[in-house]
Amino acid sequence: MNTHWNQLAALCFALALLPVAIPAQTPTPSNESGIDPALLARAKSGDAAAEFLLSVAYRKGLGVPKDQALSASWVRQAAEQGLPVAQYNMGLCYALGQGAPQSYEQAAIWYEKAATQGDYDGMRALAILYDKGQGVPKDSKQAFLLFSQAAALGDAYSQYQLGVDFGEGIGVPKDEKQATVWLRKAAGQGNPKAQRDLGAQYEYGNGVPQDYAQAAELYRKAAEQGYSAAQFSLGLCYVHGKGVPLDYAQALIWYKKAADQNDPNALVNLALLYLKGQGVAQDEPKGFELLRQAAEAGAPDAQLQIGMDYDQGTHGVKQDKGMAEKWLRKSADQGNVAAQFNLAMLIYSNKAEAYYWLSLAAPHLKGEPLAMTNKLRDGAAAMLKPAERAKIDEHIKQWQTEHHD
Repeated sequence: MNTHWNQLAALCFALALLPVAIPAQTPTPSNESGIDPALLARAKSGDAAAEFLLSVAYRKGLGVPKDQALSASWVRQAAEQGLPVAQYNMGLCYALGQGAPQSYEQAAIWYEKAATQGDYDGMRALAILYDKGQGVPKDSKQAFLLFSQAAALGDAYSQYQLGVDFGEGIGVPKDEKQATVWLRKAAGQGNPKAQRDLGAQYEYGNGVPQDYAQAAELYRKAAEQGYSAAQFSLGLCYVHGKGVPLDYAQALIWYKKAADQNDPNALVNLALLYLKGQGVAQDEPKGFELLRQAAEAGAPDAQLQIGMDYDQGTHGVKQDKGMAEKWLRKSADQGNVAAQFNLAMLIYSNKAEAYYWLSLAAPHLKGEPLAMTNKLRDGAAAMLKPAERAKIDEHIKQWQTEHHD
């Protein structure tokens, strides 16, 4: 295998210099004139590294027209000779259905062949299949083991995933300190998701001393790579003056970048800046339109706000109880407590449904809001027959179980 790897490294330069080719459909002498002759000769002689490089050329259209079928054909020949990078790419062909029938089962077979030879791309790809249960039984412990092996070899994505697993206790006991160790390794390699998650640890003091400035710096590194979640987090820092000076204009810039990628949270917060006139001239129609986009993307806070706007006729919206109920219900269905309470108030004449929503909201409230909710819930309950209430209580328990509430 060392010979293959040496050949692969030596031929990378040749691949970059491939001349423009005439259209290629099958690897026959009549249409291979666009391929570097030395590379083609090596591939035809059975050199696995050259076969792999030809597969890359056809997959990416480097010097030849793109041809996924030809690419898969060449990569299969290299993979069958045991070249791990080719085995991993054969797995990709099956996983993506490019040049081969889509099959996670076949993808898993080829990923495992590559992983067995120490290829961390194969380890990572196989781990993802175990994590999702695609082509193999869902197994978080096996996924964690494979991510660990790939992370130890320096794979940044796997290091990030270990950070997530330790942080959330997936396939391993929850350990914030270990989460920090692996997120820091991945962040050091420039992984934007790791930078953002490590920033969140510093912001909230999870596994590290709370440090808003460090959090903002990590958010910025990820945001500058175009990661929308980090752009949103950096915008929040500017809104609240955490680790950076309070600056609504800067918040507007970063929210816009994330909103341009349809980040629902950014759309909501950008809308609020327009509605309040913070960092930008107040523009209620613009703010409401952004809220609508976020609501249609499924953001529960946006759905709540739109529901309240229709209920009260605020932010330039004509009062419409039907539309208010529609949007409050969408938000309430996602577990938004404020939406559950306000929906119950809107439809309180329907005592059964009001009782249902108030019962779901109550466990998340305290103090005066809880006292008010309990009073209203008990008032609705008093109007229900025992059997009817018992049936609703079953639905409440089912909802709480399904939503891990």
